[in-house]
Amino acid sequence: MNTTVVKIDNKKCSPRKQQTQWASEIDAALKRLRSWQVQAEKINKRYLSERVNDTTGTIGGDTRINLFYSNVSTLEAMLYGSVPKIDVSRRYHDASDDAARVAAEVMERLLNSDLATNGKEYDTVLRSTLQDRLLSGLGSARVRYTVETQVNPQTGQEEMTNETAPIDYYYWGDMLWSWGRSFSDLTWIGFRNYLTKEEAVKRFGAEKAKDLNYKVRTVSVTDSGDNDKDSESYGRKAEVWEIWCKKDRKIHWYAKDLETLLDTKDDTLKLKGFFPCPPFFIANPTTALYIPTPDFILAQDLYNEIDILQTRISILTTAVKAVGVYDSGCTGVERMFQEGTDNTLIPVDSWAAFAEKGGLQGSVQWLPLMDIVGALDKLIATRDQTIGLLQQVSGFSDIMRGSLGNQYEGVGQSSLKAKFGSVRVQALQDQFAQFASDLVQLKAEVIARHFSPETIVAMSNMEKSVDAELLPQAVQLIKNPEKARLSVVIRPESVAMVDYAELKAERMDFLNAISMFLQTSASLIESKPEAEPFLLQMLQWGLAGFKGAQEIEGVMDKAIEGSMKQAQSKQDEPSPEEQAAQMEQQKEQAKLQAEMQKIKAKGQSDMEVRKNDMDADIATAQKQLEFDMMKLQAESQADLAEIRMKAEADANQQQHDARMNALQNQAVTQQELQKTAKTAQIDVEKMAAKAELDIEVDKQRAKGGDSEQGE
Repeated sequence: MNTTVVKIDNKKCSPRKQQTQWASEIDAALKRLRSWQVQAEKINKRYLSERVNDTTGTIGGDTRINLFYSNVSTLEAMLYGSVPKIDVSRRYHDASDDAARVAAEVMERLLNSDLATNGKEYDTVLRSTLQDRLLSGLGSARVRYTVETQVNPQTGQEEMTNETAPIDYYYWGDMLWSWGRSFSDLTWIGFRNYLTKEEAVKRFGAEKAKDLNYKVRTVSVTDSGDNDKDSESYGRKAEVWEIWCKKDRKIHWYAKDLETLLDTKDDTLKLKGFFPCPPFFIANPTTALYIPTPDFILAQDLYNEIDILQTRISILTTAVKAVGVYDSGCTGVERMFQEGTDNTLIPVDSWAAFAEKGGLQGSVQWLPLMDIVGALDKLIATRDQTIGLLQQVSGFSDIMRGSLGNQYEGVGQSSLKAKFGSVRVQALQDQFAQFASDLVQLKAEVIARHFSPETIVAMSNMEKSVDAELLPQAVQLIKNPEKARLSVVIRPESVAMVDYAELKAERMDFLNAISMFLQTSASLIESKPEAEPFLLQMLQWGLAGFKGAQEIEGVMDKAIEGSMKQAQSKQDEPSPEEQAAQMEQQKEQAKLQAEMQKIKAKGQSDMEVRKNDMDADIATAQKQLEFDMMKLQAESQADLAEIRMKAEADANQQQHDARMNALQNQAVTQQELQKTAKTAQIDVEKMAAKAELDIEVDKQRAKGGDSEQGE
């Protein structure tokens, strides 16, 4: 298909030229998507078993087995069971980044709180987008930001009263987009809105609203609507396209048949990816062109063939009845079927003629039912074979609807078929969960960029939590989405219908595996306690393969952390043998220290005794010396007195001699005393040196004992 792509340059165009360019772009998109939209409308009618003659092969008044409805309804039940739980986590799980951890908890509280308050709206959005994907091949939804204000009567200023970030479902027929090979290539996306005149006046003003074309809308997206002026006014709405242009990052409001655009505004949401919707939940896209291909189209020939076979089976089933012809001349034959009851004989006129014709066998001929029944059996077998081919093409099997393939098939074989048959269903489940995650991620970004810090704090209700002191830092981090890098995830198991029997079986198998693992590893942990963290990490690795194991993984993280701390403390503590050796060594050291103390005390005592003895000897010698000196002085004085008495003339000479003799005697005595004191001092020093030598020897011996004990 040749498609015209119009280059939009709103910066250099006048309002009239912008209207012309967008009109051309919208017409090109409608032409490009026309074939898909027609197919999607027919598929919706086929899903509801509407009897129409169309190119899909349906026959008016035919008989159908609506396997398409059965498959779609089964998929809906498998893919979506309840409103999901939203998980918000840090992109990088740094243990010391408490602000990011609290920011993730705040955002998770905000989203889940809004989910609990507006659960019905979320449920409608997810169910509608899933059904659109399974039928038409395209599911879409978008986010908005709304703020409510009121004037404060005291200050006269306008104040904010409420902030919300609602999610809106958009019907697949109300979506248009630019040419591209993938969602990232799209330059613009258009959302069709139907506005009443009152809504148009409130949004664009009375001057622009009066020029809009108001029509009674129809269900079909390919129908332009009823423009009859006599139609009821309350049902008349104007078609307005809200176009998000990524090139100029502006939003344009376009309505057909106007000379200028209704309005143009700058980007109001300031989202990183600009578009207010996540990548479409699209069916079977290819790299040739970003257009959905509904699942029904890929298997429509088989669906149509099954309907044709079922119609023929129905016709032949009607034909299988007891009917035949008889000879009109044999009135008794007719009476036999009309009047005959048990044990009743019907009289026949002209019995000879009746017998000549072969009796009853010659008068009656039945419709050959065996040929019809044989054809009917062939048609039923062919239909069942075609259904089997359809299941292979669509990825379905009877086991997914709770029945066995045949009477000889065991439960184990059926379980194996279900697991392999659900591979494509699992892929579709992951795609649905990814779409829901992307949608809520946009909502989180709107909250981060536009909600006030006061609103975030009030809605999170974390002011009384244990992390209340980190709340200001967390809110500041949330207001900077590029730095926060919060990851919003909706896990497939939280949104899908839970197979409780399978979940129970998986958990029981896992618990049995854990029991065996713990039994085999108990001996290793007992002999090597330091191996416990490694074994727990192996257990966590095995746990990661099970659905819904995130909460248990958190418990395992705490267990591993505690085990590592315990192992580290055990490594720091000595073993019992080492503790015994240390205690023995401490005893030996204490004994040696006691011996050294005794030796030291004895040496000091000996030194004190020797010193005391030496001091006593010195004191005695000094006293003796003083006594001798006193005695000598007394003798000298007596001699002098005698000399004075004998010879007074020679007194001076004798006195001189006596003095000289006294001085000489005193010098000699002092020398002797000094010699004696010196000798005593030498003896004291020798004794002190010997005592110190003994102490040093004792120390060397003590050290030698310590070395031998350490070895």
